[in-house]
Amino acid sequence: MKKFLLLLFFLLLTTSKASGFIRDSEIENLIKEIVSPIADAADQNKEKLQIYIINDKKINAFVTPGQKIFIFTGLITNSDNSNALEGVIAHELGHITGRHHVKIYERLKKARTVTLVGAILGGAASILTRDPNAAAAIAGGAQSTATSSLLSFSRVQEGAADQAGFSFLKKSGKSLCGIIGFLELLNSKQSFQENAYNQSHPLTRERIRDAKHAAKNENCEKNIIRKQLNDIKPSELTIEEKYRFVQAKLLGFTDPENTLDAIENNKKFDEDQKKYALAIANYKVFNLKKGNSLINELIKKYPNNPYFYELKAQMLRENGFIKDSLNNYFIVKKILPNDALIQIELAQTLLNFESDKALNQSIENLTKAKKRESENNKLWYLLSVAYGKNNQMDKSRYASAYSAYLKGDDETAINFIRRAKKITSRDSVLWAELIDLENKINLKKK
Repeated sequence: MKKFLLLLFFLLLTTSKASGFIRDSEIENLIKEIVSPIADAADQNKEKLQIYIINDKKINAFVTPGQKIFIFTGLITNSDNSNALEGVIAHELGHITGRHHVKIYERLKKARTVTLVGAILGGAASILTRDPNAAAAIAGGAQSTATSSLLSFSRVQEGAADQAGFSFLKKSGKSLCGIIGFLELLNSKQSFQENAYNQSHPLTRERIRDAKHAAKNENCEKNIIRKQLNDIKPSELTIEEKYRFVQAKLLGFTDPENTLDAIENNKKFDEDQKKYALAIANYKVFNLKKGNSLINELIKKYPNNPYFYELKAQMLRENGFIKDSLNNYFIVKKILPNDALIQIELAQTLLNFESDKALNQSIENLTKAKKRESENNKLWYLLSVAYGKNNQMDKSRYASAYSAYLKGDDETAINFIRRAKKITSRDSVLWAELIDLENKINLKKK
């Protein structure tokens, strides 16, 4: 059953035509900041919550076992404000606290049983009546019954997640106006007449009604997202301002050719946020001079914003200005000393320098990042390169094996493990790590 559900999950991702996952410190850190008070309200360990950003224009989000929340870029770019995202996240936390993923799996088991029994009965009826259509009729009826039961169960859970989400928003002091606006956006994009019995969710109009009832003490018609000024210095950005920069960033990266048209008359962006999107878009369409000029203007105005320096460092590195790129990455690290993704990017830049000092700094940064990003394929690939350049071939081969394992290439991973074993002492820590990885791969095969 577990394998079936994993396959179902991956099919969901592939059929959504997602271009893959986005790893970005600015986006991930902001979402963690948004999630934190809601997770507290839901009595969830926010340190264990894992956020994944899927590069897909769909307005969607979902959860899977292990406290994993998946958010589509389309949800972020199409939300009116950060409060809408807060509402969606609160809903998803409602699924986690209600253990809905566990319950739906039990229902899936029952649905498969009903369908199987229907197939058996259909076969028996076909033999007894000598009517070949009897099997299809009974089996089809069983499948329809199972599907109807699943959809009904799903609607109940979605309604429960909505109510739990409303409760978490109120408890954390968040407005419910954002989730109302989000549901109205969903409703406006539905071009078909909803049939309650064919839906996995309650009717959108019913969800809007329930949300408005829960927010009856709020005036959402005149609601303006308030600046969150608690402990914020004048030079720092509010959550809402950060959210606008993230929306602009995603527009610049995911659709650079059309960024100007998308933001030119867009009233939700101020001039600085538009400048950010255009800096990214220009760099993506190979106009480094213009992109660099725009990001320099933002750095001058916001000298403590690490993500502007990070963008400049990335732009410069990808265009061959390695030394200038490194200087900017050092600035980013000074502002965000414990950010694992920044440590990985800094390490990659350091690998371009032919010096023992740069190589040792690269390995040091990757080793620190590994504590938080142990399943990051790019990190393991860079470790394999760094250890190789440092003539630590046993560690290089292990890192290559782990990189291949994370990519799903078990044959290559096993090959690197065998090669690493030939030059690794049996009583070393590395030998134990090689055996552990080998066992993981063999267990997966079974």
